[in-house]
Formats: sequence, C-alpha cells, structure tokens
Amino acid sequence: MTIGRPTLARQAYAEIQSKILSGELSAGQRLLPDELAQELAVSQTPIKEALALLERDGLVTGTDRRASLVRRFSVADIGEIYEARILLETNALSTGFAASRVDAAFIRKASDLCQAQLRLMPARSQGVLVKAIALDREFHEMIMKLGGNEVLTGWHQSIQLRIQTVRTYSVETYVFERMSREHQRIIDAFAGGRIEEMVAALRDHLVSSRDDLIARRPDELPVR
Repeated sequence: MTIGRPTLARQAYAEIQSKILSGELSAGQRLLPDELAQELAVSQTPIKEALALLERDGLVTGTDRRASLVRRFSVADIGEIYEARILLETNALSTGFAASRVDAAFIRKASDLCQAQLRLMPARSQGVLVKAIALDREFHEMIMKLGGNEVLTGWHQSIQLRIQTVRTYSVETYVFERMSREHQRIIDAFAGGRIEEMVAALRDHLVSSRDDLIARRPDELPVR
C-alpha cells in the first residue's frame, strides 16, 4: 500500500494502528522502521513519528533505536485499564444524569444500539463480530458523552484503544448473549430513573468484561 504525501506520519499512524487493533500485528511483534517504510512506501521519518504516537497511546513500547514492539498486556495491565474505564464511565453517567441528559431520546438511541446487536446474534461470522464490537464501542461512547467533558472523553478513547488490543475476540470467544443481556440491564436502569441502579448495572457490566478477559486462556490473550 502506498501512502500519499499529506500528513504522512498521521496516515502511517492510522495504518499501523489498524493492523494492531485487527490483530494483524500481534503482541510482542517487532516493528522495524525500515520494513514498515518499505511496506507503506514512505521514508523512515514519518514511520518513527507514527511509532512515537502509538507509544503515547500505549499500543507500542520502545526498545531501542532500531525497533519497537507491539505492547504485551499483563493481567495487572488489564486490571488498571478497566479500573480507569469504570471511573470514567460511571462519572460521566452520574454527571449526565445530574444534568438531565439521560432523557427519552438518549434511552431510545441506547436501546436501538442494543437491538441492533441482538439482530446480529444468529449470524456468527468475523464480519458480524466486527459490527458487534463497533456497536459495543458506540454504546459506551454514548455514555461517555453524557459527561460533556472532552478531556475525559479523550482519555476514554485512548483506553478503548488499549482494550481493543487485549480484546482480540474471535467468534468463539465473544459472548454475544452476555453483552446484550448486560447492555439491556443498563438500559432498563436508565428507564427506571434511579442513578444508583444505573451506576451499579454499568459497573457490573465492566467488571464482568474485565473478568472475562482475565479468565481466558493465555493463547487467547496477549499477556506476559
């Protein structure tokens, strides 16, 4: 693939990031600037800039001047990532509720996302999995936007990127039923209008997702 001249570093960043998130570049894999430059048909300078951005995002670790590595996540890393995510999402939900943003329109949109995910369940395939994960991400991004804080939303997006690398789900390991059931519980809590129940449902869902990751076999999860 050849990349055009404008914003070469950003385009290289997007291309390498996509390969990491899709699992095409696996955890622990060496990223050599000269090889990436040849593959993307650019010089090594934008590649090195792109790798620096990916290191900032926590997706890549620097080793030496010659190579970087796709980051390996430990069980402790997963715990820390989810602790941060729980704090951010429950805070956004509480802030949004206090500002009357958990309204009928919000609940309807959240419900529509849940129903769209349910409709995907019978057809298990890699393409369906990609759509299901995108709907899951959109559901949680909606919750973050309730907080109205762009700085915290940016932090959440960075955390989501890290989770995607450790959540390299397959059709076999992605539990459609659990995701849909827990999302529906959150929506029911929205409709009930009690913030304590909303926060509890959201927290329980995130804890369940964290525990699901930690419980998976080592060969299903890129951990140390």
